[in-house]
Amino acid sequence: MAQDYSNLQRLAMQQSQTPMQPSPKRPQGGFGCIIIIILAGFFVGMGALFYFWVYPTYFGGSTDGKKEFSLFNKGSDGETNESGSSSLEGIIINSLPVKDEGGNEKLWILTYKYKRSKYILNTYIYDPYNEKVLKSFETESKDYPGVIKLFYTGGEVWKVNMESGSIPAGVFVYDPSGGEEKLNTQGFLDKYGIQSEIGKMYITENPPNLNIETRDGRKVVFDIENRKLYDNITEYRNSFKKDDKTISVFALGYEKSGEDSRKKLFMVTGPMSNLWEKNVHESYLSSESTLKFFMKSTAKQLMPDKVFLEGVMLYQDDECCFIFYQDKVGSNAERLLSCIDREGNILWTASTERNLFTKLKATDKESTSGMFFIKHNVHVHRQGNLVLFTFDRFGIIGFDFASGKKLFQEELSK
Repeated sequence: MAQDYSNLQRLAMQQSQTPMQPSPKRPQGGFGCIIIIILAGFFVGMGALFYFWVYPTYFGGSTDGKKEFSLFNKGSDGETNESGSSSLEGIIINSLPVKDEGGNEKLWILTYKYKRSKYILNTYIYDPYNEKVLKSFETESKDYPGVIKLFYTGGEVWKVNMESGSIPAGVFVYDPSGGEEKLNTQGFLDKYGIQSEIGKMYITENPPNLNIETRDGRKVVFDIENRKLYDNITEYRNSFKKDDKTISVFALGYEKSGEDSRKKLFMVTGPMSNLWEKNVHESYLSSESTLKFFMKSTAKQLMPDKVFLEGVMLYQDDECCFIFYQDKVGSNAERLLSCIDREGNILWTASTERNLFTKLKATDKESTSGMFFIKHNVHVHRQGNLVLFTFDRFGIIGFDFASGKKLFQEELSK
């Protein structure tokens, strides 16, 4: 017995000293880890489902953490609060004349300022005749607002913005008088059957349309004026080619080939399918055969004795056009804005000597004052008898369409 006891004791000591001895409970522990991993995966999956589908759908969130840059939502960073401001403030980035319910002209004005390490976008509904802010709102963002465009069509204000930093591309529609939101980006996507979020968006002003790249890889085009979605840019362009009616548009063209600074005003007549953009290349007008070949159109000089030096057409409609030009080529020149009717009569002219911002003069002291730079920063809009001239980052001037009388001026550059 003593011998047996000693053998058993020696065997027990050997087992206790054996390295990496497997535990008889290891298989049970492995099964428990698998259960934990499955549960963790379940909760992660549910969290992802809420974040990527439930939250964006029912609470207006965005799958990439970006916040919509709306104008009239209540909220904090990335959203908007009514500011109650009684005066215009900030640097102007866009403006638009509209009509209220009574048919009176009002302005929508967008400005921004940088304050407390944030960009503040101000939106004003403004009565220019009484110099009164009717409503004002402000939106805070850590990122620069980027490209924002306003369109007034069909009795609605459309505000569209391209992506900028944490601000996603957006489409919003408002009542022009009170600023009430009628449609936001998600509502726009739902209404026109776009199944995915906007990834990128490019804005064309004339005619107003949106070239949209969605997060699921589609590239669609939305016609703002006609409220219609096209599957691609070719389908959108072809929609105009189906219209064979004849139209006439204003166009500036070179007086002679090689003399790019000297421009003449023409009335170009041709098929809608070729002139729908109202943008005839200036070089086409120096040769009748070239215009006929490329545009299937003909042209007539409206003002044979008038040359517009470095001229740029800022606006045209069925009654008139507005041309921005200089009194001489190069620097140290005055700038002029002329309103011209369809018969080629200059109805009135404003200049940097009278009624335009003196800062618009061409000068050799500022390299960016050349027409190459300035032409992208000056704009004309017309609403009824109100003509609105905008100089980006500086200010606005209102003119009476019939007489050319300056009605108001606001400098918004700080």
